[in-house]
Amino acid sequence: MYEIPKISVPVEILLVDSETISGKMFVTEDLVSAGGNPLIEEFLNDDPDQFFPFESDAGAYRLINKRQIAYIRTDQDDSEIKEQTPIKPRNLVAHFTNDRTIYGMVYPTLAEESRVSDIINQEEDFISIYQNSQKIIVNRSHIIYVNAN
Repeated sequence: MYEIPKISVPVEILLVDSETISGKMFVTEDLVSAGGNPLIEEFLNDDPDQFFPFESDAGAYRLINKRQIAYIRTDQDDSEIKEQTPIKPRNLVAHFTNDRTIYGMVYPTLAEESRVSDIINQEEDFISIYQNSQKIIVNRSHIIYVNAN
């Protein structure tokens, strides 16, 4: 049987019902940035499967429904994205359907996408926001509204 090599990535997932699960996602080895960081948002956006494998810190193996994710906290920081773009980051506050809020920044990578509205209106369901330099991958479908400066 053919198996696609994957790497485990430590994350904390907040589901829309406000349950928080800490553990590991498994991302294909080809989805790694030039700086060696797993591209979780690309995995979630590009993989056609609705469910993905997850192992909780308690040892339970689960298949998580992407649609039920509000956001994912990662161990990654913003140092790599800062090097990739000369465009000034934009502040935002995202308000979610489960009464959670994230204050953070988005980093435009193209001059045509320099406003928060450009980034938040991208086609992808999952986008990156940086809160105190920590990368958080948010599910746009659970954002009610965004305040942008």
